[in-house]
Amino acid sequence: MTEAVRILNEFSFDKLGLNRVQAIHMIGNVGSGRVMEKAGMKYEGLLRQYLYSKGKNYDVKMYSILKEDFKKDGE
Repeated sequence: MTEAVRILNEFSFDKLGLNRVQAIHMIGNVGSGRVMEKAGMKYEGLLRQYLYSKGKNYDVKMYSILKEDFKKDGE
């Protein structure tokens, strides 16, 4: 999964010309956070009751990576 996120980031920066890619995961999904960190993304913070699903509000963690950070990691 980590490799898939890296490929998505590469496509986002190199082909789409984006400067920032961000992702969220629900608090209880620790594995998703690890995947994002292994792919070079940085934890930015907690978004309280950000996600609404099936009648409930959920807190999520936000991660992001900037183009300049991705290029440093890939060198």
